[in-house]
Amino acid sequence: MNKIIPILIIVMLIIGCGDTVDRTPNGQKRIDHHKPMAWGKKHVIYVFADDDVWRKSEFQLRRTLERFVFTTENEKYFEVKRAPFDAIEQFYKYNNLIFMTDLNSEGEVSDYVKSVISERITKEVEENLVGVYPVENLWANDQYVLFMLGTTKENLLKLNYLHLNKTFKLFREKLIARISRQLFQIEQYGAQTFATFPWEMSIPKKYVVYKRDPANNFISFIARLRESSDRYVSVYWEDSDENNVSRDWLKEKRAELAWKYYDEDEYVEDNLRSEKFEIAGYKGWKISGMWMNKKYTAGGAFQCYAFYDEQTKKSYVIDNSVYFPQGYKLQGLLELEIISNTFEIKTTQ
Repeated sequence: MNKIIPILIIVMLIIGCGDTVDRTPNGQKRIDHHKPMAWGKKHVIYVFADDDVWRKSEFQLRRTLERFVFTTENEKYFEVKRAPFDAIEQFYKYNNLIFMTDLNSEGEVSDYVKSVISERITKEVEENLVGVYPVENLWANDQYVLFMLGTTKENLLKLNYLHLNKTFKLFREKLIARISRQLFQIEQYGAQTFATFPWEMSIPKKYVVYKRDPANNFISFIARLRESSDRYVSVYWEDSDENNVSRDWLKEKRAELAWKYYDEDEYVEDNLRSEKFEIAGYKGWKISGMWMNKKYTAGGAFQCYAFYDEQTKKSYVIDNSVYFPQGYKLQGLLELEIISNTFEIKTTQ
């Protein structure tokens, strides 16, 4: 155990004293050049837990973190793997870690965590019966470590169950932050690109203009990358004195635009999902599912958003689609969602 004492000291400082690490203007922690970059697959989460805790929590953890998203097939957001405690030194640099600990236990994971948390944290958990402590960049830059603590095994398992959606949300937010940071390191299109539009958006220059129809208020961009999905983002807008945006309106408009600008693309009605949604701060509708093109015997996944802006009296459609027959599509859809969330209506023309 002596060879990991320096690392334990870091844990004590961070978990015991709180988040004092400097952050960038967008809220992300700044790079600490004294630490390595985290590594491993960004969708894999390694869990340290004693045998009994793991046995009784594994099902719920997998059910929430490995939840499926249907693109053209079921794709998991994350993959959960149990990490062997005797190999803990091999995991200090991995991207995603969870420590699940019953403070009343004498198991090796429990003993380890109790030896590194501060008295303040121990007192908080004893008072509240449970505690959740996320820590960023603990042993490596871009790392995310979640400590889930309970005074007893029963309290820890209740926490795991009641906190499931929050646990998923925390790791999803970290995944989005990682994709965003990588995405926006690339040069963006300047304001001139959107000078004649009533809106603007942050679009990396790896995306190039695919279709442009100024007379009919439509533009689309495509990123075509080696060993990755083709990614399309398009924006359409129209004047409207009242808010006609609805699920049916969006379905009809998406069908019309895809047929016209994507060379007779269609969506598959049987797989279509619809929901009220907020994108870029605007409340409206979202539809998603599979698209197909009978002319080219091709298909993929899409997500499409629509909303109405009362101030400018305009309805907007932001469409995302991916084409990647040989691989997964969720990563591409997440990137497109991030770009779509940068959409902003201009206040002056």
